[in-house]
Amino acid sequence: MKSQQAFMVEVTFYSNARKTVPEAGYRPHFVMELDEDREYLGVEIYDIEVDTLDSTGYAMCSFLYEQEDVGYSKIQPNKSFKVMEGASVVGRGKIVSFHL
Repeated sequence: MKSQQAFMVEVTFYSNARKTVPEAGYRPHFVMELDEDREYLGVEIYDIEVDTLDSTGYAMCSFLYEQEDVGYSKIQPNKSFKVMEGASVVGRGKIVSFHL
């Protein structure tokens, strides 16, 4: 079940990992930088303003799950993350802010 918690990220997707910029509805995992557990955190990008691969833009995201055992508390403003598709890093970004 999708959570109502929304947040903005600054994100870049890599041309060597993706053929196109993702569209709204994209559901990758974020792995927070410096997270020793490398926990995959499911998110949905529901609004995205990234024009081309390898360029930085902004996206609005929400938590994909509402389970208490998912470590969404790791997602904090100014924290960096990797965008994952399976075991592949397809981009990087930073949490900008939360909108309740």
